Amino acid sequence: MTANQRSLGIMTRCQGSHFVDKGYYRKLTQYGRKHGIRVFVFSPRQVDFSSRKVNGFEFRNGAWQSNVFPIPALIYDRCFVGPSYRHYKPFVEKLQNDRNITFLGHGLSGKWQVHQMLVKSAVLAPHLPPTDLLTLPALDGTLNKYGAAIIKPMAGTHGIGVVRIKEARGGYEVSGRNRENQPFRRLIREKKKLKAFVASFTAGRKFLVQPYLELHTSDGTPFDVRVLVQKNGQGNWETTGRAVRLGDKQSITSNLHGGGKAVPLASFLSKHFPSAIVTRIDHVIHKLTDELPRFLEQSHGRLVELGIDVGIDTKGNVWIIEVNSRPGRTVFRMIDDPTAQLHSITQPVRYANYLMKERVGGY
Repeated sequence: MTANQRSLGIMTRCQGSHFVDKGYYRKLTQYGRKHGIRVFVFSPRQVDFSSRKVNGFEFRNGAWQSNVFPIPALIYDRCFVGPSYRHYKPFVEKLQNDRNITFLGHGLSGKWQVHQMLVKSAVLAPHLPPTDLLTLPALDGTLNKYGAAIIKPMAGTHGIGVVRIKEARGGYEVSGRNRENQPFRRLIREKKKLKAFVASFTAGRKFLVQPYLELHTSDGTPFDVRVLVQKNGQGNWETTGRAVRLGDKQSITSNLHGGGKAVPLASFLSKHFPSAIVTRIDHVIHKLTDELPRFLEQSHGRLVELGIDVGIDTKGNVWIIEVNSRPGRTVFRMIDDPTAQLHSITQPVRYANYLMKERVGGY
């Protein structure tokens, strides 16, 4: 097996030598080296297809060092989608279409596309909140039926741009996080002014609208459950870890980037729900997170890992809130789960090793 066939390229958005998640990629590099896999970080904009070379960075001798590498046989896509992704997309697509390259998994498209896939599953559909593309008539319909709505950007992350609109005495209470991830709350008295606010707030971006679900504890603390599922060294899906993310009482989301914290799932459930309901919740979460990656992969194509965000309302009903194909791992460090933390880092390399064996029929 040639050197580039035993290499794993972590594709991310680099600005020179600056890129996020350096600590995670350092650990991936070190774990890969133990297993004879050369791991390096590169930007899709730095690939030279004529020479089949790429400028990238490798962690050696205690520091990140630049180097020129052969285009790797396997790519781990950590190129987060955002406003500037359009500058990377053509290069990513060229790599995806290269027959000599295998992606560990392909990134999911927007929330709407994912919802359209998942709603076709008889197991998953009952646990998906009613979801529409945001239009003023769709918002009106949701408010009239449920009394409160959530609007969220189709391509948003970290709870940025998520807003609750709630019928209130004297008008509408609007609260959430703006584009700078700053919390806000205001009362808008007239329907006409509400429509003007929504048009201004969502300008230039596509949003979804859903009923507002009571995803909080009895004292009003918002929370959700992050479940990390990953492919293992045999190519099979496995749950790496589960944790609860708690938000600030003044917030409507529980995202860690909005100042939230994390706690273990089992102790949290037993504190907030009766034992019979805890048993049912645990069973449903297991059923959903077992079904979802396999079902989604059938429609979407190969995936390597998913962060599945699960909501639990005040009655103990379980909802699928969001699915992320480029999940973070901070939550498992925050709850001091060293096994989940270790697996979250090592599984992508184990799966890469499995794919390498598959490509050459064993070695």
